[in-house]
Amino acid sequence: MTDELEALQWLSADELAAARRRAIRKLNLLDQSAGDYRLSVATLERTMDLIEQVQDGRRRRY
Repeated sequence: MTDELEALQWLSADELAAARRRAIRKLNLLDQSAGDYRLSVATLERTMDLIEQVQDGRRRRY
């Protein structure tokens, strides 16, 4: 388990939703002409995938 995934698991449902909204907002505001655009997109998409993984795990438990 990665540190980021472990940290996300401690967040409440509202905090997870807010983190996902922040990641989406950052993704939408990225400058496509920036040199690190692809790396930034990959990082934000990974974050959103981890959030989804935590949310899915909680849904299955309840």
